[in-house]
Amino acid sequence: MTNHIQLGIVLRSLPQAMSIAGHWSVIGISDEALNSQQPFCLDTMNFSQWLQFVFIPRMQALIDAQQTLPSFAKGQGIEPMASEFYSNTATDQGIIQLIRQLDDLLQH
Repeated sequence: MTNHIQLGIVLRSLPQAMSIAGHWSVIGISDEALNSQQPFCLDTMNFSQWLQFVFIPRMQALIDAQQTLPSFAKGQGIEPMASEFYSNTATDQGIIQLIRQLDDLLQH
């Protein structure tokens, strides 16, 4: 199975996990918030909003177009930010586990 397919499977599971945990917004986000230049758009949105409105759509677009995927050095990724943002509940841990899987697929 190619990395694009594996990544797509995990990426498609993330919105459902976020919704179950109460971290998926039915309300959109402003264009101003999306224009942030800060890492994870920390100045304009929380981590869940960044996942929903920035990370997931951009990664899905790369997968759909079979473009080159970003890569992280071993031991780096977005899981540390997720672990900082989400609590220790079972539903939040499910989100962190999916993000850990994404990191693993994107590490070189």
